[in-house]
Amino acid sequence: MQDRQEKRQKLLRNLAKGLLYSTPLMVAGLGISQTANAETAAYEQASGEAEGEAKKEARGEGEAEAKMHKAKGEAEGGAKGEGEARMMKAKGEAKGEAEGEAKGEAEGEAKGEAEGEAEGNPRDIKRPMFSKKYKGDRSQLVARGKELYGDSSLSTNGLNCNSCHTDMAGYNDTFKQPYPHYVAMGKDIYGQKKLTAESMVQVCMQQPMEAKPLPWDSEELAALTAYVEVLQKEYAAK
Repeated sequence: MQDRQEKRQKLLRNLAKGLLYSTPLMVAGLGISQTANAETAAYEQASGEAEGEAKKEARGEGEAEAKMHKAKGEAEGGAKGEGEARMMKAKGEAKGEAEGEAKGEAEGEAKGEAEGEAEGNPRDIKRPMFSKKYKGDRSQLVARGKELYGDSSLSTNGLNCNSCHTDMAGYNDTFKQPYPHYVAMGKDIYGQKKLTAESMVQVCMQQPMEAKPLPWDSEELAALTAYVEVLQKEYAAK
C-alpha cells in the first residue's frame, strides 16, 4: 500500500510540473500573481482528487481485508466448534457404551451367581460330545438296572430309586410320554426343557440321592437307563 501512495505522490508531482510548463507565464489581462494562483489551485485540485482516490482505494482494501479476516475467523470458529461438538458426541457415546457394558457385565455376573446357587449345572445331566456308551446285552442291562434301582450304595443319604418310585409311585403324567420328554425337575433345577432317560437317571442321582453323576461310559448308567425305559413303557400302558 505504501508503494502505491509513493507512486501517486510522484504522479501528482509530475502533473503539477506539466501544469506549470503548459500554462503561459503571462496571459493578457492577467498578472503573474493571478497565473501563479491558477496554477496553485489546479495543483491543489489535482492533488486533492488523487489523494481522495488513494484514500477511497485504501479504504476499500481495508474493508476487503477486514471481510477476509472475518470470514477466516468464522470458518475457523465453525470448524473448531463442529470438531469440538463431534468430539464431545463421540466421547459421550463411548462413555455410554462403556457404562452399558459394565452394567450388563455386572448384572450378568450377579444373575449368574444367583442362578448358580439355585440351579444345577446342565453339563452334569447332558451327555458330552464324543463320549462313549457302555455296550452290553439289552436284557442283561435291564436286569442289572432293576437291581440298582433298589441299591442305596449309589447315594450318600441312604436313598435309592425305589424310595420314591416303589410300585410305579411318584411318577408324573409326563412319564407316560416316550423319552426325551418334559421333566419338571430337569426344567426347574437344570433349565432343560426335555430329558433323555439317562439324563433323568443323572438328575435323580444328584438331587434326591445327593450323589455325583454316574460316569457316562459306566455299566451302572447304561443299566439304569435301560430299566427306566422299560418302566416308562409299562407306566404308559397302564
